[in-house]
Amino acid sequence: MQPGNNFVLWQNNEFVVKTPFNPHASYSEGLNVIVAPIKDIQTAWQDPELTGQAFLLAAKVAQIITREGFAPWVNLQANGNWGLLPGATPFFHIYVYGRNKTERWAKPIIIPEQPNTYKNDPMPEADRDRLAELLRQMV
Repeated sequence: MQPGNNFVLWQNNEFVVKTPFNPHASYSEGLNVIVAPIKDIQTAWQDPELTGQAFLLAAKVAQIITREGFAPWVNLQANGNWGLLPGATPFFHIYVYGRNKTERWAKPIIIPEQPNTYKNDPMPEADRDRLAELLRQMV
């Protein structure tokens, strides 16, 4: 299943883990994985218990990414800012940014100010399949 502009890597009745067709950063810079609850909440503080479970899942995804050598470092970021743009709706989700040692190492990921104003290739299919299998084994 590929809802929206994402490849679904793993999901259950409560959460989905996916990677975008057009990620914020290039794959050479690192992975861009999204952990989101199925339940529609707009902010992390709207449902603290669900938010805690989402961060626990995001931490497990980060462990897999570093343990399996997808990237040597990971940043977790609660997000939803573009949902504040005119005509949009905020939705709580967590970005799991796997960071590679490039010229941008240890610098913030530069996120475009508007959706779809960047052109980055998605995670390669072989890596998506491998990560999806590792996530299935995790649960």
